[in-house]
Amino acid sequence: MIRIDCTPLFRSPRAQGSGDDLTGSEPIRQAYDCLVKNGYAILDHVLPDRLMADLKRAFEQRYSSYFSDDPSDEKLAIGDRRALLALHMADGFGDPLVYANPAVVALARLALGRDTILESYGAVLSLPGAARQHVHRDGPALFDSAISPLLPAHALTVALPMIEMNEMHGTTTLWPGSHRWPKPDETKPSISPVVPVGSCMLWDFRLYHCGTANQSERRRPFVYATYARRWYQDPINFEQGSHERLAFDEDFLSHVPENARSLFAHLPLTA
Repeated sequence: MIRIDCTPLFRSPRAQGSGDDLTGSEPIRQAYDCLVKNGYAILDHVLPDRLMADLKRAFEQRYSSYFSDDPSDEKLAIGDRRALLALHMADGFGDPLVYANPAVVALARLALGRDTILESYGAVLSLPGAARQHVHRDGPALFDSAISPLLPAHALTVALPMIEMNEMHGTTTLWPGSHRWPKPDETKPSISPVVPVGSCMLWDFRLYHCGTANQSERRRPFVYATYARRWYQDPINFEQGSHERLAFDEDFLSHVPENARSLFAHLPLTA
């Protein structure tokens, strides 16, 4: 399992700039090589403990109505006792260090091109007792199954845990290299990384993976973001209900830093 320590990046003034500032750094290049070869990357120490504590507190306060199995048009069931919901981009969740983290954006731009966008943003919540998910990809093949595995990535999923992803709380099992497979094969070697708070895990939309069981008594939420090529839109997770790809107040875009504005270039107000 390959992990990239991003601590040195955030000691540098370059980390205050755009993601492009970090694309030539050695840690991001290593993460990119792992992403291309294995279909995933783990970036350690991308967010400070203080900010993560604020996010966890805000999530508990603002989204407590989702902490049950009750159906809702504003969340999407994605497995047993698991839900996907939009996060309003305000307070900590509207902090550019979260939705446009310099290390994550640099890696996304290497993998997807300079015009990569933030396609969707929200949370995945695994409740206590949630069973293991079925093995899946985050989206269907773009073209013929023989061609799709040969292409560069078109979208990435980023998971930023608000409590540690581990064997007890649940994590995500990945099949390294499976973004190049025509179909899943659970007999092949897999990994189930521990992802501490303040670190994140990214994977190619084509990578086979599944959420593991939550064996604890704690809710396990993680912030998720989909970064994509500008022409791509997730065709699966927003077909039903009223949950949004991106949720923000009317004046949010006017406050997005210049170095992150291109992430929203697909939206009418920024096109």
